[in-house]
Amino acid sequence: MGEYMTGKEIVNLIRKLREKGLDSSEILDIIEYIETHDPKEETNHL
Repeated sequence: MGEYMTGKEIVNLIRKLREKGLDSSEILDIIEYIETHDPKEETNHL
């Protein structure tokens, strides 16, 4: 698996988060976090 999310993965994530009631700002914050943090980092604030 690649190091970054594909466009398709991002679109699927956005759709699922909208279904859960998140607004665009919250979705962008989550995507930014995913794309800029190492999976091994602590994730207590998400």
